[in-house]
Amino acid sequence: MISKVLAVVALVMLPLSVSLWHKSHHHPEHYRYDVTLYKSLRVHLKDGTCALRLLSMPTKTAGKSEFQGLLNYDPIPAKLILSSVRKGPYRISWLAFPLWLSTVLLAFLVIYPIVRGPVRLWWRQWHGLCLECGYDLRYNRSGRCPECGTRFRRSRADFTHHRAR
Repeated sequence: MISKVLAVVALVMLPLSVSLWHKSHHHPEHYRYDVTLYKSLRVHLKDGTCALRLLSMPTKTAGKSEFQGLLNYDPIPAKLILSSVRKGPYRISWLAFPLWLSTVLLAFLVIYPIVRGPVRLWWRQWHGLCLECGYDLRYNRSGRCPECGTRFRRSRADFTHHRAR
């Protein structure tokens, strides 16, 4: 159930990830968001990389000039960087990741529930397990799963294949 929910969320997020990747190559930008009175978030999109920088100030009276500093990161899209440093009373945490990585991850989350069912059935059939519950039926002669009661039919080739193991 959780994989289906994740798949739906990923399906909604996938076009956003692709559009951010496209935008980062054609129109590099950065945005600033004041998360709380003490924290500011900067989002940088450039060369297929997304970088998030969170600046935490000790008090709300700290200078806003700290928010204007640029985030120094390597714009090579193959790098994944996670860092947190303290500069005086301020803590700067940042994450830089290639946008293709998020797109691939979201695509995997969308495809996983679709592929999981047929792969599970194939695996159970190949290993002589009940297709419904996964109970081992290799030495069962009754034609019915003792665990769930599902009828099954085994070919002679399947029986000899599993017996040879």
